[in-house]
Amino acid sequence: MNANNLTDLIGSTRKRVAWKAEVLRGAAQLRVARDRPLSAHDREAFRKVLDVWKPENEKPVIILRWLISEWCNYACPYCIQSHGRKEDKGGGMTAHGFDNFPVEKWLEAFDRHFADKRLSFVITGGEPFIDRVSMRVLLPRLAAMENVTAIRIDTNAWWNPDEYRDLDKSKITLMCTLHPSHTTVDKFVARIDAILEAGFRIGIVNYVMSGSNIAHYLENRERLKERGIPLHPNPLWDSEGQYSKEDLALLKEALPEVDYGFRTGIVKSCGGKCVEPSLAYELNYKGEIHVACFEQPEARGSIFDDELPRLFRGVVHCPHQTCVALDQYSFQERVNRNVGLDPLRIYGDHMRAFYGIEPVDKAEATKAG
Repeated sequence: MNANNLTDLIGSTRKRVAWKAEVLRGAAQLRVARDRPLSAHDREAFRKVLDVWKPENEKPVIILRWLISEWCNYACPYCIQSHGRKEDKGGGMTAHGFDNFPVEKWLEAFDRHFADKRLSFVITGGEPFIDRVSMRVLLPRLAAMENVTAIRIDTNAWWNPDEYRDLDKSKITLMCTLHPSHTTVDKFVARIDAILEAGFRIGIVNYVMSGSNIAHYLENRERLKERGIPLHPNPLWDSEGQYSKEDLALLKEALPEVDYGFRTGIVKSCGGKCVEPSLAYELNYKGEIHVACFEQPEARGSIFDDELPRLFRGVVHCPHQTCVALDQYSFQERVNRNVGLDPLRIYGDHMRAFYGIEPVDKAEATKAG
């Protein structure tokens, strides 16, 4: 066995050990801490967040993070998804939510489970807008629901925004991702201009810091800055140890301190106090749902079941080694940033302030170079 193979084997073994430890920590919390109420200390520590998400005498807010499909028109080298719409996912299911169940059935399930709560949606994929039929039915219905407070949609921005001219976009914030391996920057910026002109709000443009992308980050950041949009440098998931000193120096300059620590994996989330599993579910295209950050059997179910798995009542000690999702680690006590019902919009404003980006009029933005 050569040195590289030995290093890979050691790394793989460490990951398996770490994963097993996370499973055990999660199972232990489900047994002993799931129904533990908030202590007075924790209520005070998370007061600004809980006053928004779990206000007294008002309906609580639930984050529903929905992996709507793995179907995508791109096949980026750093993406682990299968990308094909008809990929066999077992049980007669495919990789697209609206092939598995019609829009109406999803909406009925949301009404049944969350009528007495408010909802902050995260719709991700795959590429949600690749479905040009069902998305044009879904989004107006969600936007019209009184208990829906915010709708974040993750997208590569390739689609035609004219198809959504009549959509009420007041609750919608987009996270657009620039993938230079699949489009030129000029074409991407032109699509961003069209999306802005059509009345959509863009929280951030995500930029995966992979390979040659890194060398062009700063110049591309200036292109988006002209439009009042922060270009967010997104380290690869599980990236600890993968970046050179120079790359880490760039990331440290381009990210606020807390985000640099969490998103690179340098700061460990394990054991940190967090309230996200007390107010969030993760849902996939097969209807499978689980308490955020917990995938043990007793924390899992289906959105189409009569009852959903119970969320935690109070604070959770993070069972995972690292947390790189900005809206998730922002619920940790050491960050406590989600003091509004649209975490992506909060983070976008946070990054604008960090980069010194002034608001830009949409009409002026579309004329910018």
